[in-house]
Amino acid sequence: MRKRIPIGSRGSCCARTFLGTRSELEGAFIDVLPRFYPDLNNDFLKLLPPEERAQPLDAYWRRLLDSDPNVHGPAARAWGDTERILSEHVSGRVRLDLNSQNSTRALPSTPFMEAHYFQNDCFMRPGQLMAETGRLSGIPGIIVQGRYDLLCPPATSHALGALWPQSEVRFVEGAGHSLYDPGVRDAVMKAVADLASKING
Repeated sequence: MRKRIPIGSRGSCCARTFLGTRSELEGAFIDVLPRFYPDLNNDFLKLLPPEERAQPLDAYWRRLLDSDPNVHGPAARAWGDTERILSEHVSGRVRLDLNSQNSTRALPSTPFMEAHYFQNDCFMRPGQLMAETGRLSGIPGIIVQGRYDLLCPPATSHALGALWPQSEVRFVEGAGHSLYDPGVRDAVMKAVADLASKING
């Protein structure tokens, strides 16, 4: 969920912030999804048996990591399509095509990688990244954040920026999570150029 563009150990530029916490994932898929896309949320849950819908994240991750293509295939398409819709400020789709979840089209790879990491708490202790922000001391950074990002909300970038004195959070109005939302790519490129200039200046 986070695009990071490293500039060596002397600076860092990132577009949006994801800290790898369960609360962030529940915020996106349990809180935001039904509030902003109630029909999409219904579609997302329909792929699960009724008894597993109370814990949809865990149910999806189990399916994604199942070796049976008939199990992981529909889960990968549903997860990937749902995440894609949430990532775009103005999405061309707002529902899942439930009739195509068993199609022969290629499966997206991202849901499988995410399930592996998310099921294991991203292999970090609770709150580890925020607790260790002191390691960033002396390193300049620029965080580019879409104002209407439903997956990695501005509050997370703001919280990180507050603990990282040499960082700057730049908001892109009218944009969500996607690097292809209007203004995000340009803001990232400008941030990279500004940071490079600061480092080399």
